[in-house]
Formats: sequence, structure tokens, C-alpha cells
Amino acid sequence: MAYLLKENVCGTDAEYRTELEITEKSGIITFRFKAEHSALFCARRGYNKEHYLGDACEVFIGNSIDRKTYYEIEVSPLNDLFLAKITYNGEDESGAPDLTVDFVPEEKCFVKSSVTQIKGGYVAEISFEKNKIITGEGEIFFNAYRLETDGGEPEKYLFSLNPTLCGKFHVPGKFVRLKDYIRTE
Repeated sequence: MAYLLKENVCGTDAEYRTELEITEKSGIITFRFKAEHSALFCARRGYNKEHYLGDACEVFIGNSIDRKTYYEIEVSPLNDLFLAKITYNGEDESGAPDLTVDFVPEEKCFVKSSVTQIKGGYVAEISFEKNKIITGEGEIFFNAYRLETDGGEPEKYLFSLNPTLCGKFHVPGKFVRLKDYIRTE
């Protein structure tokens, strides 16, 4: 079953179609994004660079009981990967998320990704062993996102599976249970 990402700030249908499929097979979880209408803009190249400055598909996933510790996984349209363990410490005085970011070194990266360009967009797959998601002792929660810059425009389109209803993605209260969305093969 494919889910359609929504516009993140207001929760309406997204300006550009993004389908998301989530599967598990033999303990491997795969997130498959089909991102239509993309100029394939990548702001940075390489592992653990700031891919969110350009176009990217993202998954925040963890299992801490308070949902405040999770992994942030990003993949760019050129298949560059970002992986960090995030601790959400609330918001600062301006309302921005106060985060502790622990980058996962490339030699300890447990995520695999692949990207295939299609007419007018790309398909990005992010996969990893389910037992590698260790951020606590609760059930697995997540949210999935897409950023689109229309070729590098500073104002990004923000899409999400479960909209945060604001201009940011780091909103733990909007994470959902993985078991409610995953299809086991």
C-alpha cells in the first residue's frame, strides 16, 4: 500500500505528488519514496553533508518511550546519505528545535540507499535492519518527509506522512507507530 505525503504546514494535498511504501522482509525495513516533479537539486555532496538544504527524502525513526531520541536518515536525489542520532531537547526561545546531533560515522552506517531517476523526479529507497533502531526501549515510531526546492529556491516545499502543521519536521508529537503503516512481506 502506498501512502501520499501531505503538505507539512497545513496538512492539505501536496503540491507535488510523493508516494511512500514501507515494507519489512526478513527483518529489513525499506522506505520507498516516489518523488514526482523534482529538479533534482543537491546542495551538498557526500556522506553526512547538509542534504536538507536541497531536495531530499527523510525518515525520522526511533524507539525511545518519550519519542525524543531518534535517527534522522536523509537521502538526496544523487544518493548521498545522512545519518545522525538526534536528541530533541525542546525548543529554543525563537521556537526552533533544540537538538543534540550525534553524527554516525560512515564506517558505522547501518543504512543502505539507492536512487533511480525517473521522468520528472526520482525514486529513493532507504533500508536497514530493524534491530539497528536502538534509541530506547519502546515501540518503533517514525515520520517520513520530502523536501523539494524547485531547483534550489530558498523557500522549500515541505511534505510529510503525518504533517507537523508548522514549518519544521522535528516535532516528536507528530511521530506515528511504525506497526500501523508497515507491510510485512
